[in-house]
Amino acid sequence: MTARLGGHTVTVLRPLGQDGFGDPLPGDPAETEVTGAFMQPAGTTERTDDRDTVDSAWTCFLPPTADIRATDRIRWRSTVYEVDGDPQPFDDLRGATRHIEVRLRRVTG
Repeated sequence: MTARLGGHTVTVLRPLGQDGFGDPLPGDPAETEVTGAFMQPAGTTERTDDRDTVDSAWTCFLPPTADIRATDRIRWRSTVYEVDGDPQPFDDLRGATRHIEVRLRRVTG
């Protein structure tokens, strides 16, 4: 049985690989749909000194079977977020992974 944390469906976008400089290879990323996820806002900041930018943070809770990496991106409701740091598995008292928590970030402007 797959754990259901929420009613959101997100799409994990995985780059095809990296070139010698660590940049993503050209081409459309591989897409994997993950159901039973939960997206939660974690804050936002706005800067207007040099240029207008908005930095939005989210937390995505994924089922324990989700395949997610620090180099992936997540699309939800037509908006793409960068994975910010390593995905963190959270275990229950028996030591089984209960869910995976992923910090997300989106900077615009």
